[in-house]
Amino acid sequence: MAQGQVVSAYGIVDPRRGRVQVGVNPHGEKVNMGSITEMRTRLTTINAGYYTAARLDAMTLNDLVYALKDSVTK
Repeated sequence: MAQGQVVSAYGIVDPRRGRVQVGVNPHGEKVNMGSITEMRTRLTTINAGYYTAARLDAMTLNDLVYALKDSVTK
């Protein structure tokens, strides 16, 4: 029986974790990925000095997802 999750909810593989997702989930921000507005709000909360309105306007959906994923693994 499998003891770990190989595929993430967003189809993003974190090669630093090997085949099986263990320990800290790199997608721990999943609850904040319901909409673009939620992602922008969460990134602003994490670091308002870096994630300014202009920077967020220039980011794609993929950029937002990876920024949230990166905030969990740091």
